[in-house]
Amino acid sequence: MRLITKAMIVASMTVTVAVALIACGDPKYQPPAIVVTFSPISPPASLNTGTTTGIAAVVANDAKNAGVNFTCVPAGDCGSFNPAQIASNVPTCYQAPGTVPSGDTVTLTATSVSDPTKSISSAPITISMGDPVSGCTP
Repeated sequence: MRLITKAMIVASMTVTVAVALIACGDPKYQPPAIVVTFSPISPPASLNTGTTTGIAAVVANDAKNAGVNFTCVPAGDCGSFNPAQIASNVPTCYQAPGTVPSGDTVTLTATSVSDPTKSISSAPITISMGDPVSGCTP
């Protein structure tokens, strides 16, 4: 009788441990890394001062689906975004600065809200004096 009881206890413990391991999943599993890309194409190579254009970024593998934050440099002299934080693959309106910045270029960056270490930056965009063109409505 004792042998049967011991065997039942061992079997019960084995099943409990097995269920716990299965429920926890594979500890080696890592979800795919978040990747940020511009969509459908990269921002333009040049813009006139004050011009607005739509820019979108896609955040792939973001389980939280938190979207992106748009920023630019040189800070304070690079233009603005409306809105700066937006869902993945939804265009934001970028407005180039009203004056040509020092260095004549700006760089736009889209950063994952869920993982701020994941981002993409545009090639330098040349800003030239000229009549603004409206290519976006927020």
